[in-house]
Amino acid sequence: MNRTDEVEKYRTFISQQPEFSALSSAEFDQLTTTLRIKSFGKGQVLFDQGDTRDRLYYVLEGVVRLERLDETGNFPFINYVSPYKAFPYRGFFQDKNYTYSAAAMTPITIASFSMASFESVVKQNGAMMVRLITKMGQIINETEDRLQKMVTSSATHRIKQALVMFGEDLGDESDQKLTEIPYPITLKELAWVSGTTRETAGQVVSKLVEEGKVNYQHKTFQFDPASLNE
Repeated sequence: MNRTDEVEKYRTFISQQPEFSALSSAEFDQLTTTLRIKSFGKGQVLFDQGDTRDRLYYVLEGVVRLERLDETGNFPFINYVSPYKAFPYRGFFQDKNYTYSAAAMTPITIASFSMASFESVVKQNGAMMVRLITKMGQIINETEDRLQKMVTSSATHRIKQALVMFGEDLGDESDQKLTEIPYPITLKELAWVSGTTRETAGQVVSKLVEEGKVNYQHKTFQFDPASLNE
């Protein structure tokens, strides 16, 4: 999908988003000469770790999962990008290749731009550079905080923190002040993020459900984050 009408519709929407609103009309025109709008089915890969880092992506619909492999083939890094967020922020003005892979966790619609064009307009625009540096600092802070919370021998604690992370990245707040995750999270996915087995994740979730701290139906979670941090 990259029809003229679709591109123009999303072009107007994207121009109003925080990542791009500081651009002048001329700068935004320069960037969007390379704009592409595409849809992907669940599980489809946008790019692999090590591919040429040539596009900046912006999520319009759905969720993207980011994975980074270590030398053993494990997944020491997994993160998620929800709608109205851009990626990758890592490697601006330096990296030639993507440092992780990106795949559709759900059906998605994605906008993308030439990375070279984006970096060029950022260099011209001081406000954009400040926003970029601020965003990168926020990502570093969040990642460090999560690593500290996840470094524990307790699988139960890691699973609780993984649920909190899902809530922060993907959740919505309900009328009852509970966090609802409107995307399907399998026990296998939860186990990957928390560094444990599917069986252990299932046991912990079942216990949390019994205690009334978590509601898990049809692969969707609802919970009060404060109860998981007790």
